[in-house]
Amino acid sequence: MPRAFLRSVFVCAFLFAACGTGELLSEGSPEERFARADDYLARGKEQKSLEAYRQLARIYTGTEWEERARLGIARSYRSMKEHPAAIQEYEAFIRRYPRSQWVDDAAFEIGLCYADQRKKPELDQEMNLKALAQFNDFLAEHPTSDLAPRAREEVKKARTNLARKALENGATYVKIRRYEAARFYFRLVAGEYADTDLASEALYEIARTYEREKMPVEAAQAFEELRSRYPDSPWCARLERSLGRAGAKGDGGA
Repeated sequence: MPRAFLRSVFVCAFLFAACGTGELLSEGSPEERFARADDYLARGKEQKSLEAYRQLARIYTGTEWEERARLGIARSYRSMKEHPAAIQEYEAFIRRYPRSQWVDDAAFEIGLCYADQRKKPELDQEMNLKALAQFNDFLAEHPTSDLAPRAREEVKKARTNLARKALENGATYVKIRRYEAARFYFRLVAGEYADTDLASEALYEIARTYEREKMPVEAAQAFEELRSRYPDSPWCARLERSLGRAGAKGDGGA
């Protein structure tokens, strides 16, 4: 009696699973089945897409379709914001299919997983740094990939985030009138992150710190550097007006 009961439970469970599979992935060609799994993912039904891709990986084991299914599993996790699981799947994909046509997609999307977790510049930059490292590695390993332009954009985003943090550190020191410490961070932006859009603002802030300290020669030198490096920057006109007002006050006082 117990054995019969267990057999009936097993059969019911098997039939339930079979019915579930039928609802999740109807019969059809691989293209049709993958289209359905892709549709689940596109419509935000990540749990369904995850299960669909898992089933497809089992059904098409040892074929190129399995590769696509494994990539779909990783993408489902990323869409669910299960980033550690997604990264693990992407890394397993790269190890398992090093010659796959989608290996650069997997490497690129690992970077996106880190970028998804990036915090504001004033907060911890661990994930931003990991994203930067991943995209730099991607460009080194896949320089001719169609995704290379997007990877370069992501590198710039990550570097801009780091530059913004340094710029905000400098601004904090300006508030407490520790101008030399502020210039350390502004110079970091102007030098280390010269490729970002924040470098001209950093040079402007350097000149302003000298202006606040009544050091007109140094302020003028910083202004000249700003003007020579970024002649079209709006920070040039802004600084020129600022120094002009300071000069007018000085003349009036004389």
